[in-house]
Amino acid sequence: MIEKVSDRFKELFTERCNTIRLLDLGEDSVRYDFFMALIEIKKLRPYEIQLEFPSNHDSFILRNNKKSKRGEKPLIDLVVDKEELKFCVEFALFKQNSNEKGTINKTAKTVKMINDMIRLGNESYYTKRKAYFVCVADDKMLGHQLQSKILGVFPSNYLITMDIVKKQMETKTSDFDERFIKKFEEMNCSYHAKIIYNEKIEAKKINRETRMLIWEMTRKN
Repeated sequence: MIEKVSDRFKELFTERCNTIRLLDLGEDSVRYDFFMALIEIKKLRPYEIQLEFPSNHDSFILRNNKKSKRGEKPLIDLVVDKEELKFCVEFALFKQNSNEKGTINKTAKTVKMINDMIRLGNESYYTKRKAYFVCVADDKMLGHQLQSKILGVFPSNYLITMDIVKKQMETKTSDFDERFIKKFEEMNCSYHAKIIYNEKIEAKKINRETRMLIWEMTRKN
């Protein structure tokens, strides 16, 4: 399923970047082009693709703060839940910011990726849906590795464990969503993030190496 959808997704995103600078695009553009690829390739109706869909209530643990009313209904970026097609997706766009000569917070983006992969792993376990992390990244992010080297360079196949999370949480550059992390720790498992799509995007409005990446998440134990 994912290969044909991914190829069309890449075509649509390339068309977009032939007209609009990647620098001017946001993450929603990644979502919408994937949405359209699903409609075209899988012949889905728009209402069969849920955007910003509530996470399964078993996939996270609520915060103890009783005054907290916001943020207690976490959402998955995209969900398809048909009898013959069940999967969930989180998206990311890792690229240079408006200052073309400036740097980006690559550590924060790596933590976002780990967060999303854990969310997807938890969601997949409790819903039995397949889970994918879909990302477009340019060379500001490509080749980056956390200073601690607890993960391989970006992009790689990853084994996400609670030990990795705890080591990163010891630093000042971690912003993990405790609702999913606490559940992950309770589940006492790890997740394998395997790259199943890794293609270079070449378009008129892209001025640096940019790749389309998709990881599939599976529970290791």
